Amino acid sequence: MGFFDWAAPWVRRYGDRFTADDAATIAGWLRPAVAEGGLVLDVGGGAGHLARLLAVELEARVTVLDPTADLVAHVPVSERVAAVRGTAEAMPLPDNGFDAIVVTDAFHHFRDQGAAVAEFARVVRDGGQVLVLELDRRPFAMRLIALGERLVGEPATFMTPEELCAFMAAHGIEGECAPLAKASYRFLGRVSKRAE
Repeated sequence: MGFFDWAAPWVRRYGDRFTADDAATIAGWLRPAVAEGGLVLDVGGGAGHLARLLAVELEARVTVLDPTADLVAHVPVSERVAAVRGTAEAMPLPDNGFDAIVVTDAFHHFRDQGAAVAEFARVVRDGGQVLVLELDRRPFAMRLIALGERLVGEPATFMTPEELCAFMAAHGIEGECAPLAKASYRFLGRVSKRAE
């Protein structure tokens, strides 16, 4: 049993950290790739709190992909929000099926980040966007968080913004990293399939 299997009740109850303002900001970053009625994939989206807000803000359809059955079961499925159980490293989803991917505070949980990024490039259409919100590993508090995550069996593979940008580029997704509040930052990149 993994960390999120036993932590799911707490994640469902207290994991709703995104506000309508947060969703508006995230939607603004994704809007160049996501037209009204577009398709967004929320990878590691848990119980779908952000997906529900983004579906409204973008007037798009958002699919939550998460490996934890108890979280996927609580996604508020509707005409605009769907849920799929699966991992970032082996998505049970079609090629070129999405206009954008959003990953919030989950990238460091992926056991094979290279395989996950390869899947991002596979399921997002040419010219689509990949947005990752992550935490910089350098602050002392983040090193303590990483230690705590490792103690409960999580990989806690946090990267600096520079490392994540280079990692994404090495896997074919060019983009930029920008600081956000405290230790958090965002990667926003574009999928290019012309070289394939």
